[in-house]
Amino acid sequence: MSDLADDPAEFWNRRHDLPVEPTTDEEVAARSGDDHLVVLFDLSDRTSEAFGSMLDRLDAFDSLAVAPSRYLHVTVTVVGDVTTAGGRSGTVAPTDLDALADDLGEALTDVAPFDVRFPRLNVFPTVVYAEVDDGGQFVALNDRACAVDAVPVHDRDRQFVPHAALAEFRDEDVTGVVDALERDRSLDVGPVRVDRLDLVRVGLDDRFPRFERLRRFALD
Repeated sequence: MSDLADDPAEFWNRRHDLPVEPTTDEEVAARSGDDHLVVLFDLSDRTSEAFGSMLDRLDAFDSLAVAPSRYLHVTVTVVGDVTTAGGRSGTVAPTDLDALADDLGEALTDVAPFDVRFPRLNVFPTVVYAEVDDGGQFVALNDRACAVDAVPVHDRDRQFVPHAALAEFRDEDVTGVVDALERDRSLDVGPVRVDRLDLVRVGLDDRFPRFERLRRFALD
């Protein structure tokens, strides 16, 4: 996502001038490359019913590819790619996964569980998402994860906006979506207890891939 800001209100204020960056169905079909490693909070087993009616509402728009409930999550950071061709920043050899998970676990110790709410919808250039109301907790988790030596710091980390993506733009005709959100973008999901994070491996063969959990980090 090239057009970054660090405040959800700024994205909403620019909704009519949004530099939309869709991911077309053709682009998804042509994907190839290494699996990603992501630290995230998995929402699928706690909020699928609460988000269900909103996902159904978004599914009415042809310009959107709506996420299945199993995909719902809040990303803490993208750790890198799993590859045997090492030497590049942001790559992890399969043999180094356990050590990386250990380092992340150490970085995420002494973090107390907290509650999060999802009060309303908003738009990035790439997705429709649920805003996160957490008192800055996910930003602090992002800072901790990015302090691990093997974890690259991206522009999106420097201007980190926690969110739960609900749908991707598949073309640039987003006027109907924005108009509908202007009429009502309320959501009011939560509180949801954040008491664990996962390090997952994510393939590229699907728009909304399944997560292979490599390590779970309990918050306590």
